[in-house]
Amino acid sequence: MTNGDFKLDDVLAALDALGLPFAVHGRRDLAPLRFCSLFAQEPHGLYFWEGDDAPAFEHADIAVLTAARLPGDIACQVVLAHPQRAFYLLMRHFFAADAAERTTIHPTAVIAPGARIGAGTVIGPYCVIGDCAIGAGCHFDSHVVVKDGCVIGDRVTIESHSTIGATGVAWVWDPATGERIVQPQIGGARIGDDCFIGTDVTVVRGSVNEVTSLGNGCVVAHGTKIGHGCVIGAHVHFANNVSIAGNCRLGDRAFLSSASVLRPRIALARGVVVGAGAVVTRNVDLEGVVVSGVPARLMDTKASHSGVPKLPS
Repeated sequence: MTNGDFKLDDVLAALDALGLPFAVHGRRDLAPLRFCSLFAQEPHGLYFWEGDDAPAFEHADIAVLTAARLPGDIACQVVLAHPQRAFYLLMRHFFAADAAERTTIHPTAVIAPGARIGAGTVIGPYCVIGDCAIGAGCHFDSHVVVKDGCVIGDRVTIESHSTIGATGVAWVWDPATGERIVQPQIGGARIGDDCFIGTDVTVVRGSVNEVTSLGNGCVVAHGTKIGHGCVIGAHVHFANNVSIAGNCRLGDRAFLSSASVLRPRIALARGVVVGAGAVVTRNVDLEGVVVSGVPARLMDTKASHSGVPKLPS
């Protein structure tokens, strides 16, 4: 089904199938609906709204998922708990790609003889897969590189031009000869289950016996670079173009905003939020706080923060 083909009854039936109780207020005879963002509004849109202020909708012939009745001329309001969650679940219900039934490797991919690839994993065009272990149900877009010794969990998505297990650079000057002595990087890299890794992401392998590791459910957006020996907890979010240096330790559910930077060996407690463009130069030991600025400093301890998804109460 393409976007724009959804009758209201389709949407309500999906909410029932998802086990989400709701109440409908307004018209049910709407034209076919289209999933829409508030930042790109269209007629006949299906939207969600969460917030205490009144939304500014540009059209009346729309349906809105909302936690409470909204003022204004809105054709149909579907009142239910956690509208954003419901909207995302609906989109996954209608648009998520079906899982592959068998392992598929594109003929242009280069696969090492020792690579172990799980059932239902899809390896796209021009990927280079070393002597590594890849779990079941993964999906790699084109031009993904997984180097020797890496371990990838189940249901991991890696988008184009990303490298897992890249070689880090560690060196010293030889005081006697003046030559640069480069240390070989012989550690590993491990990606947990259910991770999403966007385009142009680099995860550097460990140095010596380190393993650079990402916990289950991490999201790594486009352009991010993760240094050698970092240990990342579960469900950590990296926004675009984050850069963290070697041997950092990030607690579960930390959130690093776009273009933030961590110096080597920084530790963040569980749930710490790093603001956009911040440079973190010292450990953050308090859970759930926000740090921002250059150098980063403690900002507040609010229960929720703009742009950071929160758990339903």
